[in-house]
Amino acid sequence: MLSGYTGERLLLTLWIGALWSIGYLAVPMAFANLDVTIAGDYAGKLFYAVNIISLISACILLVSRLFIFGLKTFHRYWRSWLILAMLIMSFIFLAFIQPEMTSIKLLDWRADAVLSERFNTLHQFSESLYMLMSLLGLMLVLTTDKRAEAEQVS
Repeated sequence: MLSGYTGERLLLTLWIGALWSIGYLAVPMAFANLDVTIAGDYAGKLFYAVNIISLISACILLVSRLFIFGLKTFHRYWRSWLILAMLIMSFIFLAFIQPEMTSIKLLDWRADAVLSERFNTLHQFSESLYMLMSLLGLMLVLTTDKRAEAEQVS
């Protein structure tokens, strides 16, 4: 049977691996090999899927951490706060950024300067947020919570 720590590491690795492989491998390859419009639509679908994976993974990890550490000590662990922050970022992507970008794409946004500027602003914000989420995830995968490990041993 997998311990809570091992299960967390496995789920984190799968989740963060999905973030990195979609954002830094699949989407750039799509833009390198497909028409820009098709690649953009494909990228949107891939990012939607990875954000669903992010939401599910973060929820599972947070619930499991609540069971392991309890409600009274959950807030003491920096990894819990990072996972919560990444959950919020995924929610921002799914609830605000992606729907707004999709609605702009449905309009003739390339011909309209205001829509084009709005799309570019959203795109730059989403790139920055995705990079932050990727780096936070990498930090989670590469580090451990020393206090939690010490408490599990004792």
